[in-house]
Amino acid sequence: CLAWEERRMRREVRATANRLANFDDANLRRSARAAVAAGARVQRALEILGDDVPPHLAAAGRLRLEHKQASLEELGQLAEPPLTKDAIAGRIRRLLAMADKRAAELGIPGTEASLTSEIVAP
Repeated sequence: CLAWEERRMRREVRATANRLANFDDANLRRSARAAVAAGARVQRALEILGDDVPPHLAAAGRLRLEHKQASLEELGQLAEPPLTKDAIAGRIRRLLAMADKRAAELGIPGTEASLTSEIVAP
């Protein structure tokens, strides 16, 4: 019967929409958690390095701290001049690597030490 078929199709469309919304929610939560974790590591990196940070790496780190929930793409757009997502990610990655290397040389906890279980828990 046509009415049954129409109801079934409507149900499928609704189920698909709900599934997609759930995926979006999970992705947003995951990226927000990753951004907060990155912010905590950047904070620790800047503490470890003090004033001994190349300006372009420090600027990328400050952007992460000032915009904790922003995506890498959004951080890139906020940079002056604007940077690509990859450029921002690379600068933050180099900042963290530099701080972890310095921490190892000094025998102090690195940037991972700033991650609490609340930050990394799913």
